[in-house]
Amino acid sequence: MLNRHKFSFLFCCILVDFSAIIASTYIFLKYTSTSKVVWNEFVLNNMVIVSVITWMISSLYFRLYSIETSFNLEAFYRHTWRSFIAQYILWQSFIFLFQGSTQYHIGLQCSLYQVSFWVIYLVLSRAFITVLLFKIKNSLNKLLKVAIWGFNRTSIELASVLESNVTFINFKGILNEESDEDFASPEDFKKSLTQAITNAHADKIDELYIVASSENINDLNYYFELADNYCMRLKFVPDFSNISTEPFSTANFNNFQVIKPRNEPLQNASNRLVKRLFDLTFSTLVIIFILSWLYPILACIIKYQSKGPALFVQLRTGKRNKSFWCYKFRSMSLNQNSDSLQAQKGDPRVTPIGKFIRKTSLDELPQFFNVFMGDMSIVGPRPHMLKHTKDYNDLISNFMVRHYVKPGITGLAQVSGYRGETRKVSDMKRRVNADILYVQNWSLIKDIKICFLTLIVTIKGDSNAY
Repeated sequence: MLNRHKFSFLFCCILVDFSAIIASTYIFLKYTSTSKVVWNEFVLNNMVIVSVITWMISSLYFRLYSIETSFNLEAFYRHTWRSFIAQYILWQSFIFLFQGSTQYHIGLQCSLYQVSFWVIYLVLSRAFITVLLFKIKNSLNKLLKVAIWGFNRTSIELASVLESNVTFINFKGILNEESDEDFASPEDFKKSLTQAITNAHADKIDELYIVASSENINDLNYYFELADNYCMRLKFVPDFSNISTEPFSTANFNNFQVIKPRNEPLQNASNRLVKRLFDLTFSTLVIIFILSWLYPILACIIKYQSKGPALFVQLRTGKRNKSFWCYKFRSMSLNQNSDSLQAQKGDPRVTPIGKFIRKTSLDELPQFFNVFMGDMSIVGPRPHMLKHTKDYNDLISNFMVRHYVKPGITGLAQVSGYRGETRKVSDMKRRVNADILYVQNWSLIKDIKICFLTLIVTIKGDSNAY
């Protein structure tokens, strides 16, 4: 699709979305006026502005309005809902902080009208956008023509991505059926690729992906210059399928191409800052509003039912395999096996109050101090005892990958049903796979989602918690 159509699409989305944000805010104000909510002047004067700014922040963070060549409607819908949820949380947080809890709860009831308007708007607008995009695409004769040259596993995977993820291009497929092994020498490869570029120009191809192993290309600039002469963009994709059967990630370091075994969002400093701010905010609120009064109550009950300290302090494995002192409310009577033996169903070591706090996960609350001090995170792989780290590292090849990030109070493995005692190595493998999946796909929204799922699992009860 031509740039003018991309920009028109982008402009229309921004215009109607921001109009809907403003309209939803006025709907909220209309219904709160009938509920006798007494707004303070600062909140009332800045409510519309804050709603627009929070939507701007959310949409920029999730790149909602970023229209790339490989535009994906499914991703656009996903980012729309993520932006809406993030904006709503930020906007409601502003009202709660500056309006006060009493008036906030009265006004919160009126949010149902606002949310209903938003949901209806998003469903109808995105349905209309889908229809409009396909109509525009079908009416255009000048879609960007894209093709692939090189037949191997990498090119087949690339073709699959282009076929499934693009809306604004005309993908012509893979232009040849010869693999690298079919060429007797680099000279034969050069002759064939040169002819392919010339033929692609004759077929009016705008972008050509060359997927081949680097050993066959002795002068990449020659092909780039040839394509430039035809005003055709050439993109080289190295084929590493013959040296790696597993997925990997690549990145640029100055002018060097770096191959990594996996994508790690938390390698990015800005992502780590976002996660740390979330951890500090969350842990501070829990310490002030929950632990400040719950800690002395549970401490008294724990010490009354069994001798010993209220807290159970144990060395656990943290980020980069560094040990730290992990805090928990003590749920067992003092014993000699606490550093080696996991809790089992019907474990006689567990005290009466221990059964309750373990079932409700209240025993984990002191770990918010670990989060505040920087040893742990709210969400991440659960920290293991030092002995278990050593034992499982000998049995599971990629076990230590989970230690590339800070351990968490809760995690993807826990909300996926992999909590509790690991009777078999296969149980730990499933937990490790979930932890690695989290490391590879971290996002702030994922952390928030896991926190909500943890709350739901805690309320419902987890059969693996004992």
